Amino acid sequence: MGVTAFIIVGSRPYITYGLPNPGYILLLYENNRPAWELKPLYPELGKTSITWIPTIEGMLEDALIMIGVHVVKDRKLRKLAEEVFKKPLDSDVELYRAGDQINELRRVAREVLQRYDIGLVIVPLKDSTIIHQLDVLKEYGNLWYSLNLPVQTGVDQAVSVEHDPEEHVRVFQEVLKKLKEESRDKKKFEAYLEKLNKYAGRYKELTDEEMYSILVQVIFFAGMKARIVEEKMPTILKYLSDFKKVARYGEEDIKRMLSDKNMIRNRRKIEACIHNAREFEKIIQKYGSFANYLDSFGVSFYDYEGIKKKIRPALIRRFKGIGKVTAYHYLMELGFEVMKPDTTILRLFYRLGWLESPEPTEENVDKTIKICSEIARRLDIWIRVVDMVFVAFCQEGGNNDLGIEKGICTSTPKCNNCPLKGYCQYYIMPP
Repeated sequence: MGVTAFIIVGSRPYITYGLPNPGYILLLYENNRPAWELKPLYPELGKTSITWIPTIEGMLEDALIMIGVHVVKDRKLRKLAEEVFKKPLDSDVELYRAGDQINELRRVAREVLQRYDIGLVIVPLKDSTIIHQLDVLKEYGNLWYSLNLPVQTGVDQAVSVEHDPEEHVRVFQEVLKKLKEESRDKKKFEAYLEKLNKYAGRYKELTDEEMYSILVQVIFFAGMKARIVEEKMPTILKYLSDFKKVARYGEEDIKRMLSDKNMIRNRRKIEACIHNAREFEKIIQKYGSFANYLDSFGVSFYDYEGIKKKIRPALIRRFKGIGKVTAYHYLMELGFEVMKPDTTILRLFYRLGWLESPEPTEENVDKTIKICSEIARRLDIWIRVVDMVFVAFCQEGGNNDLGIEKGICTSTPKCNNCPLKGYCQYYIMPP
């Protein structure tokens, strides 16, 4: 694929109506390894082009970081970028390697670019990824820009939003505040969320045994009441946490587990875990570790589209007991920027009018993850925190890790105790 978008960068227009006086052009190439190429239009501005490798999910904002570093040469942004990448910034900077520091780079870019008299003409061509990222420009305040959108792409629908993202943030903050009030142990509440806030990319630090154990837990939680699974999890892990041992289980071992009253006696789940242990062994023999296997896809743990199109399908094909939703659950626990769109969250978002139905359709799952990712990014927290807060708010049995005895927006919601009455269509017009 050739150029899929370009951005003309120049001085903010004053006398010349509608266009900046151009100085640079940024070209976006969306190949297997997407790249932004910054080219000066005049020799006095430079003689060589500069190439950066963006993240998929933040392709447009990554271009704005590049403008801040190489066009306006903002000292604060350049210093931060040098600290993050620890290499010259003149070419081949791989932004996806910034990890969670990319959010800080974007935050600083939003802050500093508004101070400069620059103007941008942003031209996404048909099917460019950045067509679906244009809404982020609202966060750049006084930055002058003009959009030249392709004809017949349905782009008006693509970039319009049914709800203000600020509403999503306000709702989350109201829920978080309410849960903290309801918690019987405020220190425990804060400590657990702080722990989840460090989940970004955690698979790189987990052992193979830990990642297999997490897979077992995800399989047993799927389709079952969390409270029951939590009570029996010590027994489940006693039998199934060691993949090297589990890979050699036979029928007698299965019968032994099925006869244990403290075990969840579900043959399909047990057999799935045995199959998966054998797959784990094959993967580790080939790649050296499960972390290496995940890295072999060439997808950053921030890259939602890459996770959705490459890693998730591979996990579904390879592992039993893992489907479209549970694959996201597993990847979330490993520190990828996705979440399990739990049925309780889908129900909440439907009641708020953010989804057209509470069903776990691919469209609803996709939209739910994007809403929660946006909340996390705006509040500079990890998506696992957003997931946990919404689940605890909606779960029948509450959440022991947060000190929450009972949820509020449950199947039979406690509307009188809910902070979201002003947002909720269910409350305004009960079914």
